[in-house]
Amino acid sequence: MKNQEEQNWRGTFFFDPADLIYNDHFPASPVVPGSLIINAFLQALKRIDSRQRVSVVKNFRYVQFVTPGEYPFCITRKKNEYFCELFDAEAKTLVTGKLR
Repeated sequence: MKNQEEQNWRGTFFFDPADLIYNDHFPASPVVPGSLIINAFLQALKRIDSRQRVSVVKNFRYVQFVTPGEYPFCITRKKNEYFCELFDAEAKTLVTGKLR
């Protein structure tokens, strides 16, 4: 039986390859900075619940580099924590972390 307090939200993030940030990060092989990925999760959570205030960002782990493009994500709320996951097109986990 699914926990009453558990909820899931799914969506897609798009990190625009034309964004000028990739001129410096890194010119020959662009990579999405971790701070942009965390910010994408924070903005998604804000759209889910505009009253939600995040005070803790913890345990973000990057399994591999994320290049600019489109990526599916999932945010799962369990009690007072939001578990964040970013996937590649084959549903392989690329990034995990928690927001509280």
